[in-house]
Amino acid sequence: MKNDHSIGTYAGYGLNDFLADEDFQEWVKKDLPQDSEFWQKFIQTYPHKEKEVREAHQLLSKLKFVETPPDHTRYQRIWENIQAGAEAAGTVTPETVVRRMSPVKMWISVAASVIILFSLGMWWLNSRTLTLQTGSAEVQEFVLADQSTVTLNANSSLDYRKSFNRTAKREVWLEGEAYFNVRHFAEGAAEAPRRFIVHTRELDLEVLGTTFNVKTRRSATSVMLAHGSVLVRFRNKSHDTVLLKPGEMLEFTPGQPPVLHKAVDSLHISAWKQKRFVFSNTPLDQAIQQVEDFYNCTITVKDPSLLHYRITAAVTAPPAQELETALSEILNVKVSRKGDVFEIVSVQQ
Repeated sequence: MKNDHSIGTYAGYGLNDFLADEDFQEWVKKDLPQDSEFWQKFIQTYPHKEKEVREAHQLLSKLKFVETPPDHTRYQRIWENIQAGAEAAGTVTPETVVRRMSPVKMWISVAASVIILFSLGMWWLNSRTLTLQTGSAEVQEFVLADQSTVTLNANSSLDYRKSFNRTAKREVWLEGEAYFNVRHFAEGAAEAPRRFIVHTRELDLEVLGTTFNVKTRRSATSVMLAHGSVLVRFRNKSHDTVLLKPGEMLEFTPGQPPVLHKAVDSLHISAWKQKRFVFSNTPLDQAIQQVEDFYNCTITVKDPSLLHYRITAAVTAPPAQELETALSEILNVKVSRKGDVFEIVSVQQ
């Protein structure tokens, strides 16, 4: 391909993005073997994008791009007709001087206008936001254009600009929960080191080469560092910047001081990547929140005193269709269903 795009560059593309992409257009027009191999590999990596790729290919295949050279003789004849008509109508006087632009100057002017419009169009395309997202009970790993990887937990989304890999700092915006493995660009390497910044509603997290988990749900945000280092800045400047070390986790809720946990179990916290729930003496209300966030469901408790009940368990999340049974197994409780609401009736002994 003409541009050195990685497969991950197109992970967040939609139909319109494929149609506007120059390399995609080249593939459709020339059908070179290396391009076909690239897009086939892309579809295998992101099968949910196949429909949009096929549709964009079909639409572009129906177009014919014809380049017509300028006809200077035709433009000269049009101008002479305009001038002759103006003289016959008496509109050309010594005081009214009509200056005719030479064909060369006219085409320079047209070319300049085209360049300006093209530049504005490219700016608009590069500033567009692309989105990666997951649905209920869905966990998926994505490869970004810089070869960093991000795994999204269920009901989560990650936004980034189309120019993500062509700027001095790489920025993403997270809603939900994600596990990042950020590619490091070392000093002195062919590519200069570039900051990687994760934005949440309350925090800005700056890293270079790092593995960490970020969760931002229900107005609370937590950051757990597995490897490397993360600089945590509070967006409202309410607290001092915190430098996390491996094995540490910071939790923050607006209106409350941040809480720093030392020596946390990173495998425990990131167990959701394998679609597993791991509870270790966890209060029932916290366990309920995790299940609600994963399945995008509503769970109520008949007896509020049950919320203090603590759970210790490690189970694989069952399919959403088996949610009622899953709740009983995961939380070790008796559950009744009323429409789309699941109610915990009692704790199983």
